[in-house]
Amino acid sequence: MKKAFDLIFYKFHYKVLALLSAILLWLLATNKEITETELRVKVSPLSRGNYKIIDYFPKEINLTVEGYRKDLLILKEKNLVRILLPEKIQTNESGTALVKIKKDKLLLPVSSVKVKKIDPSYLRIKAEKLIKKVVPVKLEAIGIRKNLKLILSPNYVIVYIPEKLKNKVHFVRTEKIDLSSIKGNAEIYLNIVSNYKVEPSRVKLIIRKNRR
Repeated sequence: MKKAFDLIFYKFHYKVLALLSAILLWLLATNKEITETELRVKVSPLSRGNYKIIDYFPKEINLTVEGYRKDLLILKEKNLVRILLPEKIQTNESGTALVKIKKDKLLLPVSSVKVKKIDPSYLRIKAEKLIKKVVPVKLEAIGIRKNLKLILSPNYVIVYIPEKLKNKVHFVRTEKIDLSSIKGNAEIYLNIVSNYKVEPSRVKLIIRKNRR
């Protein structure tokens, strides 16, 4: 009786393992299968020029894409595609521009996916022109010891601001730092805190001990 039970259990166990193996092989084959589908995804335009994006339309586009099923599932789950805009755009009197969405300017979360069609193929951008202004950098620091000399390098940066603010933005600040633990020579890189694009985006704080 025990032998018969062991035989039945063995056969059942073998069938379960065979079924699981078949399912696993099917999943692996499915994930490696190249397929084509249409996805509706959100878009996020990225400015590379001297302008700030105020608004854009449409907020979503349809993509006909081709790739491995697992990669398409990742793209669908992320539901966001970034679009690199041209460095220069031609705006009308209301500050809007029509920009063609190029396939090679799409930043997908999965690089192996191939874009075959974009609909709509244009993005309407409302942008604000920015001008360059050279401004000084102010150090935001606490705990400064009296025997230390602080030097920012560079101590001036270029900030890209709307023309209407050119007489209102006079400087930028560094991120806040506590220097109470610094007793001697040191060099620290600090980010610039600004609502606008800044070049360079960080500066070096050079700390030197004063010689008496």
